[in-house]
Amino acid sequence: MKASLVDLLSGHGLVLPLAAFLVTGALVFLIAARLARHADAIADATGLGRLWIGTILLSAATSLPELTTDVSAAALGTPDIGIGDLFGSTLANMLILAVLDLAFARRRILQQVAVDHALVGTLAILMTGIAALSIASGGFGQLGPVGVDALMILALYLFGMRAVYRATQVVAPTPTQQMELGESSRSLLRGGLAGMALAALGLLATAPLLVIAAEAISLEAGVSQTFIGTTLVGVTTSFPEIAASVAAVRMGALDLAIGNLFGSNAFNLCIVLAMDLAYPGGPVLAAVSRSHLTSALGAILCIGLGTLAILARAQQRPSLVRIESLLIVAVYGLVVALLARG
Repeated sequence: MKASLVDLLSGHGLVLPLAAFLVTGALVFLIAARLARHADAIADATGLGRLWIGTILLSAATSLPELTTDVSAAALGTPDIGIGDLFGSTLANMLILAVLDLAFARRRILQQVAVDHALVGTLAILMTGIAALSIASGGFGQLGPVGVDALMILALYLFGMRAVYRATQVVAPTPTQQMELGESSRSLLRGGLAGMALAALGLLATAPLLVIAAEAISLEAGVSQTFIGTTLVGVTTSFPEIAASVAAVRMGALDLAIGNLFGSNAFNLCIVLAMDLAYPGGPVLAAVSRSHLTSALGAILCIGLGTLAILARAQQRPSLVRIESLLIVAVYGLVVALLARG
């Protein structure tokens, strides 16, 4: 089915796949914007806070395109596209952070969000570092069908999310408050959960079409799988993060927006385990090209700069020149240039 759709869009020049890409991308934007609204309603109804809901629930929902795309790539024997997408999505997420910071300069986004986002950023750096070391060394070995590296990444994610939960000031409603809130709060929660479920299903239906259009564009352009996975597919599967984060910023739910970006960076690395299960050739990190190290190191640099920006602006007066965000844009451009040259 996928191959036939790619064939249908390719072979006729760039106009048809580009048109399909733009139309499907618009649909993904609309659906993901609804995700942000429903996640915000859940945060209000449960009292769990926008940071926690954005880091866990919203990031997992907006990462569904990465999950379906990368597992499919592994099953089809093209893990370089999948791993390129994981690192490319992280780079794209940090580029989104930088653009939001620069575009909404008057909102002072990073000055207003919780400093606890730096914990999630540090976690994402560690997880990306494990993946990079595994690629550089040819893998850490395997346990059954999965790699030791994938298990280490998953264990670190679970430990890190527990640490973030304990460090974050989560204020759940007391039994008395729950009685006072009554049916209206429960109705808000039910509506938020149902809306997120429907929006997630919508992403599962539309995001693969977006990736198919991107693959057709890559065929017409004639570039490598690593380059396409890191750039075009990486940006494509990050469309939900873009839409959800922009919608959250416009609603004033800043912690929801930033939690979604940093949380997606960490959650995406856990997809390596699912890719191992789908890939017939063993652990994927041991099988992919070492050229991914360029994008992995670039991702670590960008996450580090984003984390530094949050920590620095929590302690100092806002600077007129947002140097960290400008550096993220520069690093992203450098990684794309290096992959294109190689």
